[in-house]
Amino acid sequence: MIAGIEIENFTVFGGLDIPLSPRINVIIGSNGTGKTHLLKAIYALAIASQPASAVEGSEKDIDTQLTNKLLRVFSPGESRIGALRARGASGGARLCLKGSDDTQVTVSFNSRSKGVQLERDARSEAQSRPVFIPTKEVLSLVRAMQDPNHDRATVEMIFDDTYLDLAALLANPGFEDEAASLAEDPRLSNIVRELVALVGGRYRWTNDGGFQFEPGGYQERADPERSRAKAAQMYQDSTVLRFVSKGGDPLSSGMTAEGYRKIGVLHRLLCNGAINPGSTGIVLWDEPEANLNPALIKEVVQVLLELSRNGQQIILATHDYVLLKWFDLLMDSGKEDHIRFHALRRDDGTDSLTVETSENYSLISKTAISDTFAELFDEDVARALGGAKH
Repeated sequence: MIAGIEIENFTVFGGLDIPLSPRINVIIGSNGTGKTHLLKAIYALAIASQPASAVEGSEKDIDTQLTNKLLRVFSPGESRIGALRARGASGGARLCLKGSDDTQVTVSFNSRSKGVQLERDARSEAQSRPVFIPTKEVLSLVRAMQDPNHDRATVEMIFDDTYLDLAALLANPGFEDEAASLAEDPRLSNIVRELVALVGGRYRWTNDGGFQFEPGGYQERADPERSRAKAAQMYQDSTVLRFVSKGGDPLSSGMTAEGYRKIGVLHRLLCNGAINPGSTGIVLWDEPEANLNPALIKEVVQVLLELSRNGQQIILATHDYVLLKWFDLLMDSGKEDHIRFHALRRDDGTDSLTVETSENYSLISKTAISDTFAELFDEDVARALGGAKH
Protein backbone atom coordinates (compact mmCIF):
# COMPACT_ATOMS: atom_id res chain seq x y z
CA MET A 1 0.00 0.00 0.00
CA ILE A 2 1.01 3.60 -0.59
CA ALA A 3 0.74 5.76 2.52
CA GLY A 4 1.43 9.14 0.93
CA ILE A 5 3.37 11.29 -1.50
CA GLU A 6 5.57 14.37 -1.08
CA ILE A 7 6.27 16.68 -4.03
CA GLU A 8 8.69 19.59 -4.24
CA ASN A 9 9.21 21.86 -7.25
CA PHE A 10 7.74 19.42 -9.76
CA THR A 11 5.69 20.58 -12.80
CA VAL A 12 2.90 22.79 -11.36
CA PHE A 13 3.64 21.99 -7.71
CA GLY A 14 5.84 23.97 -5.35
CA GLY A 15 5.32 21.73 -2.34
CA LEU A 16 2.67 19.17 -1.38
CA ASP A 17 2.48 16.47 1.28
CA ILE A 18 -0.56 14.22 0.79
CA PRO A 19 -1.50 11.31 3.08
CA LEU A 20 -3.36 8.61 1.17
CA SER A 21 -6.14 6.33 2.33
CA PRO A 22 -5.46 2.60 1.87
CA ARG A 23 -8.91 2.39 0.26
CA ILE A 24 -10.31 5.25 -1.86
CA ASN A 25 -8.84 8.69 -2.49
CA VAL A 26 -10.65 11.38 -4.50
CA ILE A 27 -8.69 14.30 -5.98
CA ILE A 28 -10.78 17.37 -6.78
CA GLY A 29 -9.93 20.81 -8.07
CA SER A 30 -10.48 23.29 -10.87
CA ASN A 31 -8.83 22.94 -14.28
CA GLY A 32 -5.12 23.66 -14.09
CA THR A 33 -4.68 22.65 -10.46
CA GLY A 34 -2.63 19.56 -11.31
CA LYS A 35 -5.02 16.63 -10.70
CA THR A 36 -3.72 14.60 -13.64
CA HIS A 37 -0.10 15.56 -12.86
CA LEU A 38 -0.59 14.24 -9.33
CA LEU A 39 -1.96 10.92 -10.59
CA LYS A 40 0.89 10.59 -13.09
CA ALA A 41 3.51 11.37 -10.42
CA ILE A 42 2.14 8.63 -8.17
CA TYR A 43 2.04 6.26 -11.15
CA ALA A 44 5.67 6.89 -12.12
CA LEU A 45 6.86 6.56 -8.51
CA ALA A 46 4.90 3.35 -8.04
CA ILE A 47 6.71 1.96 -11.08
CA ALA A 48 10.00 3.14 -9.57
CA SER A 49 9.18 1.25 -6.39
CA GLN A 50 9.08 -2.05 -8.24
CA PRO A 51 11.60 -4.49 -6.77
CA ALA A 52 15.10 -4.14 -8.22
CA SER A 53 14.96 -7.77 -9.36
CA ALA A 54 12.14 -6.79 -11.75
CA VAL A 55 14.45 -4.40 -13.61
CA GLU A 56 17.45 -5.76 -15.42
CA GLY A 57 20.71 -3.84 -15.26
CA SER A 58 22.68 -1.69 -12.85
CA GLU A 59 21.34 1.11 -10.64
CA LYS A 60 22.48 3.56 -13.34
CA ASP A 61 20.38 1.65 -15.89
CA ILE A 62 17.40 1.85 -13.53
CA ASP A 63 17.85 5.63 -13.20
CA THR A 64 17.92 5.92 -16.99
CA GLN A 65 14.79 3.80 -17.37
CA LEU A 66 12.96 5.87 -14.77
CA THR A 67 14.08 9.11 -16.43
CA ASN A 68 12.67 7.87 -19.73
CA LYS A 69 9.46 6.74 -18.04
CA LEU A 70 8.87 10.18 -16.51
CA LEU A 71 9.47 11.81 -19.89
CA ARG A 72 7.11 9.34 -21.59
CA VAL A 73 4.39 9.79 -18.95
CA PHE A 74 4.48 13.60 -18.83
CA SER A 75 5.62 14.36 -22.42
CA PRO A 76 7.14 17.81 -21.72
CA GLY A 77 7.73 20.09 -24.70
CA GLU A 78 11.47 19.72 -24.25
CA SER A 79 12.54 16.10 -24.09
CA ARG A 80 14.75 16.54 -21.05
CA ILE A 81 14.08 15.78 -17.42
CA GLY A 82 14.92 19.30 -16.25
CA ALA A 83 11.83 20.57 -18.09
CA LEU A 84 9.69 18.87 -15.42
CA ARG A 85 11.11 21.06 -12.66
CA ALA A 86 8.64 23.74 -11.56
CA ARG A 87 9.25 27.07 -13.28
CA GLY A 88 10.78 29.70 -11.07
CA ALA A 89 11.61 27.21 -8.33
CA SER A 90 14.67 28.01 -6.24
CA GLY A 91 15.58 24.39 -5.56
CA GLY A 92 15.62 21.02 -7.26
CA ALA A 93 12.65 18.77 -7.89
CA ARG A 94 11.90 15.94 -5.50
CA LEU A 95 9.23 13.22 -5.47
CA CYS A 96 8.86 10.85 -2.54
CA LEU A 97 6.48 7.92 -2.31
CA LYS A 98 5.88 6.64 1.21
CA GLY A 99 5.03 3.00 1.77
CA SER A 100 2.71 1.67 4.46
CA ASP A 101 5.79 0.07 6.03
CA ASP A 102 7.34 3.53 6.70
CA THR A 103 9.86 3.18 3.88
CA GLN A 104 10.35 5.58 1.00
CA VAL A 105 11.18 5.74 -2.69
CA THR A 106 12.59 9.13 -3.69
CA VAL A 107 13.37 10.66 -7.09
CA SER A 108 15.25 13.95 -7.42
CA PHE A 109 16.72 16.11 -10.19
CA ASN A 110 17.41 19.75 -11.02
CA SER A 111 16.97 21.94 -14.08
CA ARG A 112 20.29 20.85 -15.60
CA SER A 113 20.05 17.16 -14.79
CA LYS A 114 20.36 14.69 -17.63
CA GLY A 115 18.60 12.07 -15.54
CA VAL A 116 16.94 11.45 -12.20
CA GLN A 117 18.56 10.11 -9.08
CA LEU A 118 16.58 7.29 -7.48
CA GLU A 119 16.89 6.45 -3.81
CA ARG A 120 15.08 3.36 -2.66
CA ASP A 121 14.93 2.13 0.93
CA ALA A 122 16.41 -1.35 1.13
CA ARG A 123 13.60 -2.30 3.51
CA SER A 124 10.92 -1.02 1.17
CA GLU A 125 8.04 -3.36 0.51
CA ALA A 126 7.76 -4.44 -3.11
CA GLN A 127 4.91 -2.46 -4.63
CA SER A 128 2.92 -4.36 -7.24
CA ARG A 129 2.49 -2.98 -10.73
CA PRO A 130 0.17 0.07 -10.75
CA VAL A 131 -2.66 0.55 -13.23
CA PHE A 132 -3.42 3.96 -14.75
CA ILE A 133 -6.74 4.48 -16.56
CA PRO A 134 -6.62 7.79 -18.47
CA THR A 135 -9.54 10.07 -19.26
CA LYS A 136 -10.01 8.88 -22.83
CA GLU A 137 -10.96 5.25 -23.39
CA VAL A 138 -8.30 2.91 -24.78
CA LEU A 139 -10.17 -0.29 -25.63
CA SER A 140 -10.86 0.68 -29.24
CA LEU A 141 -7.26 1.86 -29.70
CA VAL A 142 -5.43 -1.26 -28.54
CA ARG A 143 -5.20 -2.81 -31.99
CA ALA A 144 -3.59 0.30 -33.50
CA MET A 145 -1.25 0.84 -30.54
CA GLN A 146 -0.05 -2.77 -30.50
CA ASP A 147 0.16 -3.38 -34.26
CA PRO A 148 3.81 -4.26 -35.06
CA ASN A 149 3.42 -2.78 -38.55
CA HIS A 150 2.82 0.70 -37.16
CA ASP A 151 5.81 2.96 -36.64
CA ARG A 152 6.46 2.95 -32.90
CA ALA A 153 7.95 6.45 -32.85
CA THR A 154 4.78 7.85 -34.44
CA VAL A 155 2.55 6.00 -31.97
CA GLU A 156 4.61 7.39 -29.08
CA MET A 157 4.26 10.91 -30.46
CA ILE A 158 0.47 10.56 -30.30
CA PHE A 159 0.06 8.75 -26.96
CA ASP A 160 1.92 9.11 -23.69
CA ASP A 161 2.87 6.03 -21.69
CA THR A 162 -0.28 6.01 -19.55
CA TYR A 163 -2.18 5.05 -22.72
CA LEU A 164 0.46 2.70 -24.10
CA ASP A 165 0.96 0.93 -20.77
CA LEU A 166 -2.78 0.39 -20.41
CA ALA A 167 -3.02 -0.93 -23.96
CA ALA A 168 -0.30 -3.48 -23.16
CA LEU A 169 -2.19 -4.58 -20.03
CA LEU A 170 -5.44 -4.95 -21.96
CA ALA A 171 -3.67 -7.11 -24.56
CA ASN A 172 -2.45 -9.53 -21.89
CA PRO A 173 -4.15 -12.95 -22.10
CA GLY A 174 -7.35 -13.23 -20.11
CA PHE A 175 -9.82 -15.98 -19.48
CA GLU A 176 -12.34 -15.72 -22.28
CA ASP A 177 -14.60 -18.19 -20.50
CA GLU A 178 -14.45 -16.71 -17.02
CA ALA A 179 -16.22 -19.58 -15.23
CA ALA A 180 -13.15 -21.24 -13.73
CA SER A 181 -11.50 -18.08 -12.46
CA LEU A 182 -14.71 -16.64 -11.06
CA ALA A 183 -15.33 -19.86 -9.17
CA GLU A 184 -11.84 -19.68 -7.66
CA ASP A 185 -12.27 -16.07 -6.55
CA PRO A 186 -15.91 -15.39 -5.59
CA ARG A 187 -14.97 -11.80 -4.62
CA LEU A 188 -14.70 -10.97 -8.30
CA SER A 189 -17.81 -12.86 -9.37
CA ASN A 190 -20.32 -10.22 -8.33
CA ILE A 191 -18.13 -7.34 -9.54
CA VAL A 192 -17.62 -8.85 -12.99
CA ARG A 193 -21.31 -9.67 -13.28
CA GLU A 194 -22.24 -6.10 -12.36
CA LEU A 195 -19.92 -4.63 -14.98
CA VAL A 196 -21.32 -6.86 -17.71
CA ALA A 197 -24.90 -6.12 -16.64
CA LEU A 198 -24.19 -2.38 -16.84
CA VAL A 199 -23.43 -2.51 -20.56
CA GLY A 200 -25.44 -5.61 -21.50
CA GLY A 201 -22.46 -7.65 -22.64
CA ARG A 202 -18.68 -7.99 -22.66
CA TYR A 203 -15.72 -7.02 -24.80
CA ARG A 204 -13.75 -10.03 -26.08
CA TRP A 205 -10.27 -10.20 -27.53
CA THR A 206 -10.22 -11.08 -31.22
CA ASN A 207 -7.64 -12.86 -33.37
CA ASP A 208 -6.77 -9.64 -35.17
CA GLY A 209 -5.61 -7.97 -31.94
CA GLY A 210 -8.65 -5.89 -31.06
CA PHE A 211 -11.88 -6.13 -29.10
CA GLN A 212 -15.46 -6.88 -30.09
CA PHE A 213 -18.60 -6.35 -28.06
CA GLU A 214 -20.68 -9.48 -27.45
CA PRO A 215 -24.19 -8.93 -26.03
CA GLY A 216 -25.20 -11.22 -23.21
CA GLY A 217 -24.84 -11.81 -19.51
CA TYR A 218 -23.78 -14.26 -16.83
CA GLN A 219 -25.96 -17.16 -15.75
CA GLU A 220 -25.62 -20.15 -13.48
CA ARG A 221 -25.29 -23.19 -15.74
CA ALA A 222 -24.81 -26.87 -15.05
CA ASP A 223 -21.24 -28.08 -15.30
CA PRO A 224 -21.32 -31.59 -16.86
CA GLU A 225 -18.01 -32.62 -15.29
CA ARG A 226 -18.91 -31.48 -11.81
CA SER A 227 -22.49 -32.75 -12.11
CA ARG A 228 -21.21 -36.28 -12.60
CA ALA A 229 -19.02 -36.09 -9.54
CA LYS A 230 -20.40 -38.05 -6.58
CA ALA A 231 -19.42 -35.22 -4.22
CA ALA A 232 -21.67 -32.75 -6.00
CA GLN A 233 -24.80 -33.14 -3.92
CA MET A 234 -25.92 -29.53 -3.74
CA TYR A 235 -27.10 -27.41 -6.65
CA GLN A 236 -24.37 -24.84 -6.16
CA ASP A 237 -21.77 -27.61 -6.16
CA SER A 238 -22.73 -28.72 -9.67
CA THR A 239 -23.13 -25.38 -11.39
CA VAL A 240 -20.74 -22.73 -12.65
CA LEU A 241 -21.11 -19.13 -13.68
CA ARG A 242 -20.89 -18.77 -17.45
CA PHE A 243 -21.34 -15.95 -19.91
CA VAL A 244 -24.35 -16.63 -22.15
CA SER A 245 -24.42 -14.77 -25.45
CA LYS A 246 -27.67 -13.28 -26.73
CA GLY A 247 -26.66 -14.26 -30.21
CA GLY A 248 -26.31 -12.12 -33.29
CA ASP A 249 -23.18 -10.63 -34.77
CA PRO A 250 -20.74 -8.96 -32.35
CA LEU A 251 -19.94 -5.27 -32.79
CA SER A 252 -16.50 -3.78 -33.18
CA SER A 253 -15.53 -1.85 -30.04
CA GLY A 254 -15.47 1.41 -32.00
CA MET A 255 -19.17 1.03 -32.81
CA THR A 256 -20.17 1.02 -29.14
CA ALA A 257 -20.56 3.95 -26.76
CA GLU A 258 -17.32 5.33 -25.31
CA GLY A 259 -18.75 5.15 -21.80
CA TYR A 260 -19.41 1.44 -22.31
CA ARG A 261 -15.85 0.97 -23.50
CA LYS A 262 -14.52 2.52 -20.28
CA ILE A 263 -16.48 -0.04 -18.28
CA GLY A 264 -15.16 -2.70 -20.67
CA VAL A 265 -11.61 -1.66 -19.75
CA LEU A 266 -12.29 -2.32 -16.07
CA HIS A 267 -13.92 -5.66 -16.90
CA ARG A 268 -10.95 -6.77 -19.00
CA LEU A 269 -8.39 -5.78 -16.36
CA LEU A 270 -10.25 -7.83 -13.76
CA CYS A 271 -10.56 -10.79 -16.12
CA ASN A 272 -6.87 -10.93 -17.02
CA GLY A 273 -5.60 -10.32 -13.49
CA ALA A 274 -4.11 -6.85 -14.09
CA ILE A 275 -6.40 -5.77 -11.26
CA ASN A 276 -6.70 -8.32 -8.47
CA PRO A 277 -7.71 -6.70 -5.16
CA GLY A 278 -5.23 -7.43 -2.39
CA SER A 279 -2.52 -8.61 -4.81
CA THR A 280 -1.98 -6.04 -7.54
CA GLY A 281 -0.88 -2.42 -7.24
CA ILE A 282 -2.73 0.84 -6.89
CA VAL A 283 -5.42 1.78 -9.44
CA LEU A 284 -5.36 5.40 -10.65
CA TRP A 285 -8.36 6.57 -12.70
CA ASP A 286 -8.49 10.03 -14.25
CA GLU A 287 -12.08 11.32 -14.56
CA PRO A 288 -13.99 8.01 -14.56
CA GLU A 289 -17.18 9.96 -15.26
CA ALA A 290 -15.96 11.26 -18.64
CA ASN A 291 -18.34 10.20 -21.46
CA LEU A 292 -20.27 8.05 -19.00
CA ASN A 293 -24.05 8.22 -18.87
CA PRO A 294 -24.90 9.80 -15.48
CA ALA A 295 -27.37 6.95 -14.92
CA LEU A 296 -24.40 4.53 -14.77
CA ILE A 297 -22.31 6.50 -12.29
CA LYS A 298 -24.05 5.08 -9.21
CA GLU A 299 -23.23 1.52 -10.32
CA VAL A 300 -19.62 2.43 -11.11
CA VAL A 301 -19.23 3.90 -7.61
CA GLN A 302 -20.68 0.70 -6.12
CA VAL A 303 -18.14 -1.37 -8.07
CA LEU A 304 -15.25 0.84 -6.90
CA LEU A 305 -16.41 0.59 -3.28
CA GLU A 306 -16.62 -3.18 -3.59
CA LEU A 307 -13.10 -3.36 -5.01
CA SER A 308 -11.79 -1.26 -2.13
CA ARG A 309 -13.57 -3.47 0.41
CA ASN A 310 -11.59 -6.38 -0.99
CA GLY A 311 -8.24 -4.65 -0.55
CA GLN A 312 -7.83 -2.52 -3.68
CA GLN A 313 -6.28 0.93 -3.15
CA ILE A 314 -7.78 3.47 -5.57
CA ILE A 315 -7.10 7.11 -6.45
CA LEU A 316 -9.57 9.04 -8.63
CA ALA A 317 -9.47 12.55 -10.07
CA THR A 318 -12.81 14.12 -10.87
CA HIS A 319 -14.79 17.28 -11.61
CA ASP A 320 -18.13 15.55 -11.27
CA TYR A 321 -20.57 16.42 -8.49
CA VAL A 322 -22.73 13.35 -9.21
CA LEU A 323 -19.78 10.98 -8.74
CA LEU A 324 -18.76 12.72 -5.53
CA LYS A 325 -22.28 12.68 -4.12
CA TRP A 326 -22.77 8.98 -4.84
CA PHE A 327 -19.58 8.24 -2.91
CA ASP A 328 -21.01 10.24 -0.03
CA LEU A 329 -24.38 8.45 -0.16
CA LEU A 330 -23.12 4.91 -0.76
CA MET A 331 -20.21 4.91 1.67
CA ASP A 332 -20.94 2.36 4.42
CA SER A 333 -18.96 2.62 7.64
CA GLY A 334 -20.33 -0.78 8.63
CA LYS A 335 -18.32 -2.25 5.75
CA GLU A 336 -15.27 -0.24 6.82
CA ASP A 337 -15.45 2.03 3.78
CA HIS A 338 -12.90 4.81 3.90
CA ILE A 339 -12.75 7.74 1.49
CA ARG A 340 -10.25 10.56 1.74
CA PHE A 341 -10.88 13.76 -0.24
CA HIS A 342 -8.00 15.93 -1.43
CA ALA A 343 -8.92 19.40 -2.73
CA LEU A 344 -6.29 21.18 -4.85
CA ARG A 345 -6.53 24.96 -4.92
CA ARG A 346 -4.56 27.78 -6.53
CA ASP A 347 -3.84 30.78 -4.30
CA ASP A 348 -5.01 33.95 -6.04
CA GLY A 349 -2.22 36.03 -4.53
CA THR A 350 0.81 33.79 -4.98
CA ASP A 351 -0.48 31.49 -7.75
CA SER A 352 0.88 28.57 -5.73
CA LEU A 353 -1.01 25.30 -5.38
CA THR A 354 -2.11 23.96 -2.02
CA VAL A 355 -4.01 20.86 -0.95
CA GLU A 356 -6.60 20.37 1.75
CA THR A 357 -7.26 16.80 2.86
CA SER A 358 -10.31 15.62 4.72
CA GLU A 359 -12.23 12.43 5.41
CA ASN A 360 -15.41 14.46 5.64
CA TYR A 361 -17.50 15.06 2.54
CA SER A 362 -18.19 18.59 3.79
CA LEU A 363 -14.84 19.54 2.23
CA ILE A 364 -16.64 19.44 -1.11
CA SER A 365 -18.86 22.31 0.00
CA LYS A 366 -15.86 24.62 -0.24
CA THR A 367 -15.02 23.82 -3.85
CA ALA A 368 -15.99 25.29 -7.21
CA ILE A 369 -17.81 22.04 -8.01
CA SER A 370 -20.47 22.57 -5.36
CA ASP A 371 -20.59 26.32 -6.00
CA THR A 372 -21.39 25.71 -9.66
CA PHE A 373 -24.20 23.27 -8.87
CA ALA A 374 -25.59 25.62 -6.21
CA GLU A 375 -25.60 28.46 -8.75
CA LEU A 376 -27.36 26.24 -11.28
CA PHE A 377 -30.00 25.28 -8.71
CA ASP A 378 -30.55 28.92 -7.71
CA GLU A 379 -30.98 29.96 -11.34
CA ASP A 380 -33.49 27.15 -11.90
CA VAL A 381 -35.49 28.16 -8.84
CA ALA A 382 -35.42 31.83 -9.89
CA ARG A 383 -36.80 30.96 -13.33
CA ALA A 384 -39.53 28.78 -11.83
CA LEU A 385 -40.57 31.66 -9.56
CA GLY A 386 -40.52 34.12 -12.43
CA GLY A 387 -37.44 35.91 -11.20
CA ALA A 388 -34.68 37.40 -13.27
CA LYS A 389 -32.09 35.12 -14.85
CA HIS A 390 -28.42 36.00 -14.84
